[in-house]
Amino acid sequence: MLNRERYPLFQIISDDFINHNKLPVLLLLGIVFTAIGTVWVTHQTRLLTAEQGQYIQANRKLDNQYIHLQLEENSKSQKARVEAAAKTFGLQSIQKEQEVILVE
Repeated sequence: MLNRERYPLFQIISDDFINHNKLPVLLLLGIVFTAIGTVWVTHQTRLLTAEQGQYIQANRKLDNQYIHLQLEENSKSQKARVEAAAKTFGLQSIQKEQEVILVE
C-alpha cells in the first residue's frame, strides 16, 4: 500500500532556516539592505551633483551679467565726468543747427 501523505515542505524549510541558519539569514539580509542603501546614496549623490552643476552655471551667468553691468556703469560715469568737465570750462554740446558739413 502506498502512503499518499503530503509533507508541509514550506514549513519544514522555514523551520530549518529559523532554527539552524539564523546567522547566515541575518547576514544575507544585512547584505541586501546595505546594497539597497548604497544604490540609494549613489542616486542621491548624482542628483545633487547635477543640481550643483546647474547652480554653478547660473552663478557664472550672473557673474557675466554683473561684469557687463559694471562695464556699462563705468562707461556712463566716464561720459558724465566728461560732460561735467566740459561745463566747468564753459563748453556745450553742438546743436544740429551749428553743424557744418563740407563736401568735396
